[in-house]
Amino acid sequence: MSPSARLRRAFLFFEVVFLKLDEKSRKKALLLLIILMIAMLIPMKIQYKDGGTVAYKAVLYSVTNLHQLTTQNYRTGTIQGTEISILFWTVYDNSQFVPDNIEHVLSPAE
Repeated sequence: MSPSARLRRAFLFFEVVFLKLDEKSRKKALLLLIILMIAMLIPMKIQYKDGGTVAYKAVLYSVTNLHQLTTQNYRTGTIQGTEISILFWTVYDNSQFVPDNIEHVLSPAE
């Protein structure tokens, strides 16, 4: 079954259930649905102890301001940038490694 057919089937199911309700129950169900939709958009702030990364996560999306201390190719530095995800898919990512000014903090022999 294709995704569009599944979506139509789900909408048909909700339409049939919604039409069987009386007027007062419809209003309560609609109000509950609106409250749930608004609650899925409210983010929660999460601060990571990795150098300053801050993430704002909601059910439907997440925005992460990256500032992460790391090591790449024997150089220390930070990963800086912003990452935006909608429904678990990353739609924007401009994170990049920014090396420190200190030369060869870690050598391959260590």
